[in-house]
Amino acid sequence: MWMGVASEDKVEIRTCLPKLLLSEHKVLPYFIRNKLCKVIVDIGRQDWPMFYHDFFSSTLQLIQSPSTCALGLILLKTTSEELACPREDLSVARKDELRKLLLQQVPTVLGLLSGILETIWEKHSVTAATPPPSPTSADGDNLNNLLQGPYYSKLLSQPVPLLDGESEHLCSLALECLAHLFSWIPLSTSITPSLLATIFHFARLGCDVRGGRGKSKSGGGLSLNGSTCLADGDASLEQARLGVLAMTCINELMSKNCVPLDFEEYLLRMFQQTFFLLQKLTRDNNAHTVKSRLEDVDDSYMEKFTDFLRLFVSVHLRRIESNAQFPVVQFLELLFKYTFHQPTHEGYFSCLDIWTIFLDYLTTKIKSRLADRDTVLNRYRDALVLLLREVLNRIQFRYNQAQLEELDDETLDDDQQTEWQRYLRQSLEVVAKVMELLPSHAFSTLFPVLQENLEVYLGLRQFIVTSGSARRLNITAENDCRRLHCSLRDLSSLLQAVGRLAEYFIGDVFGVRFNDAFTVVDRLVEVTCYASQVSLYDLETAVPSVLKPDLIDVHAQSLAALQAYSHWLAQFYSEVQRQSQARFLSLVTTAMDSIAPIISSKVPEKLLLSACHLLVSIATTVRPVFLVTLPAVQNIFNLITDTSARRLPPEVGVQSSEPLLNGVSGVEPLGWWSCLLRGSSVCISMNQKIVKVN
Repeated sequence: MWMGVASEDKVEIRTCLPKLLLSEHKVLPYFIRNKLCKVIVDIGRQDWPMFYHDFFSSTLQLIQSPSTCALGLILLKTTSEELACPREDLSVARKDELRKLLLQQVPTVLGLLSGILETIWEKHSVTAATPPPSPTSADGDNLNNLLQGPYYSKLLSQPVPLLDGESEHLCSLALECLAHLFSWIPLSTSITPSLLATIFHFARLGCDVRGGRGKSKSGGGLSLNGSTCLADGDASLEQARLGVLAMTCINELMSKNCVPLDFEEYLLRMFQQTFFLLQKLTRDNNAHTVKSRLEDVDDSYMEKFTDFLRLFVSVHLRRIESNAQFPVVQFLELLFKYTFHQPTHEGYFSCLDIWTIFLDYLTTKIKSRLADRDTVLNRYRDALVLLLREVLNRIQFRYNQAQLEELDDETLDDDQQTEWQRYLRQSLEVVAKVMELLPSHAFSTLFPVLQENLEVYLGLRQFIVTSGSARRLNITAENDCRRLHCSLRDLSSLLQAVGRLAEYFIGDVFGVRFNDAFTVVDRLVEVTCYASQVSLYDLETAVPSVLKPDLIDVHAQSLAALQAYSHWLAQFYSEVQRQSQARFLSLVTTAMDSIAPIISSKVPEKLLLSACHLLVSIATTVRPVFLVTLPAVQNIFNLITDTSARRLPPEVGVQSSEPLLNGVSGVEPLGWWSCLLRGSSVCISMNQKIVKVN
């Protein structure tokens, strides 16, 4: 309604509302006070500077007065929100005008906010009375490497001051203003080194929380309830919230991809100071292990700090990596410690995402600089080797049982995967990306671990006891069952890892990596055939609710892993067309021998699906001309064509009241048939003819 208000009434309202706010802001309920601020800012949005020339200058005056500083900061943040990012009810020209007017005020505003934060920090700082503890020589060297000389090392090593309630309230308001300002102002020299250093001082507050993890809420509640906000929580958690707000400011700056040349030095300084915090978080001493230290840090602060690392790697690593003052390898060492001491699963997932981004960056860089590929790889080789080893350890119950057993393997998320499946998938993505960079080392690391677990699995035959028609696994001791459970779970994960790496054995590298790939496929064929012949899925066990699903899963994963190598088999087949096909024939024959018993038996659906998918892949991707002549395939055809005892169902085109293979499949009568024919026709080459089954 403002546009239709009479001019004299507008003048009166513009005059009386600020007076009312100034006289009553200490006694008004905070939500009334904030609404009054919002109305004043809305008027300024329409009338400043033409009819409300002192709108912004009066806000700056309030900030400069100790008694009204908090009120001025609330008005300033509201102004930034409403004028820099206005709603659609303003014209484009007015939006541009407001932004230009605000940008003219940015240096002054940043100077005021920096002054408030610096004054409060210096007022409560105890550096003059209490000298900082002397770091060890090793820590001192690391700090000097990470920071620009001993000045920052000494400055950031000072004890963290304890702020009173009023000071914390003012600092939180100032940091909230900065965070919103940084979200829209461009990077420029107005953001001074002094301001950056002050923000990092407050970021340290999040590193020094004691007394356990807290659920901080660094949003509006901290800055809207006035100076009495400390009554709602422990003082240390309130200071942690200042650390969260400071990291929010830093992340707003980090999220900007367009960096002026004159600001790159500031960015380098920010990275160096933040990595001091990373070192502080991951430092191991007699009082705290790295994990216990991270457990003491506030949850929200950890999230913000992880966000910073992600922004740094994804946005800025390419522009800072070559700088001699930035030690990339040391950064990766700190990131490694930070990743593998995360106290929560979500934190670990987020860190794996950062490593994935880094590996993608490194892969792209190497592909664009093939001439010095080895030089680049050698720089990061040790970090990649450690990463691969630790990620593989983290997916194995042998090394990480306590944490893995906490993962939910039943509830599906929005992506239709359980927490365990997400954990394994993200881990295997990291393994696969390291494999692309260091194929020989990755294979030599993974395959021996797989072999070790396969030996346990293949040795189960000696423990099978037959009594009449019943077959059971004669492993009954509780400790032995637990060890077998862990070994089977690990084998399942490692089979998935091997399957995930199949793409790195085909194409141009087929010949170079042939021996490794053949070793893998030969072993997978052996395992799948063994599992089908022994029928481990059908054994009675001492703990059927645990071991039987494990045995089924290993069998299914071995078939799925073999299916992943169907493109490698196809390339192998094309390579041996003019040579002896003995080895290829042996692989395909044994693979089919492992499939046929499953299709013609009562088996769990999970196992049946894996077998049918493998059959379809061999038939449509590998396409060996001799496939239909194999006895195993003939047996499958006989099951389908034996219409004297069984007739095709209506879905296949023949009207019949009898189900297909009724009583043969362990699932729905059409389960294996629909799986086999899912999606498209299956074409099998036979004597230059094609038999198409629709």
